[in-house]
Amino acid sequence: MNLKISRLIEDNKHLLLRVRLVSRVALFIGMLACLSMVLVLAFITDQSGVSYDTIIRSYSLSQEHLVPTLLVAGLLLVSLSGVITFVITLYTGFCIAGPLYRFARNLEKFIEQGLVAPVPIRAKDQLKQEEQQIMHGITRLKNYYGAIHAAAEAALMKLAAHQDASAEIAQLKELERAVRL
Repeated sequence: MNLKISRLIEDNKHLLLRVRLVSRVALFIGMLACLSMVLVLAFITDQSGVSYDTIIRSYSLSQEHLVPTLLVAGLLLVSLSGVITFVITLYTGFCIAGPLYRFARNLEKFIEQGLVAPVPIRAKDQLKQEEQQIMHGITRLKNYYGAIHAAAEAALMKLAAHQDASAEIAQLKELERAVRL
């Protein structure tokens, strides 16, 4: 029960960290949008050098310059938002792709060298719970392999001594049934 509660807390912690990151990015982009609008409104002038304050009083003049200025400012904000989103996606992608790459390399290592200790993922990476599950599976696999090896050795010793090995063979059959898919 405590394991389920700790997993729930851990899952929610990751969710809260992600929500916090997204809210910080949204706040940053919103502040950047406000700042750019203030700058645009402060520095907008026409050919004669009239400021925005004067332009806003003249409706026809403000219509001529406001639309292109807001369009340019909007395009700049959208471009900057895209770049920031790309960088954040790239960073968080590495936090997920890194562990997946490590899991694949560890699997290749197991296939080539047998049951060896896997290389752990980085401390800042995601998928910690999955890594713990894989480590638990590796431990169970090692224990299972040890049980099969011990039962096979016991059966071989009894057979070599020309004794009845039916109990050991039954144990091997039971171990084989446990892994049947």
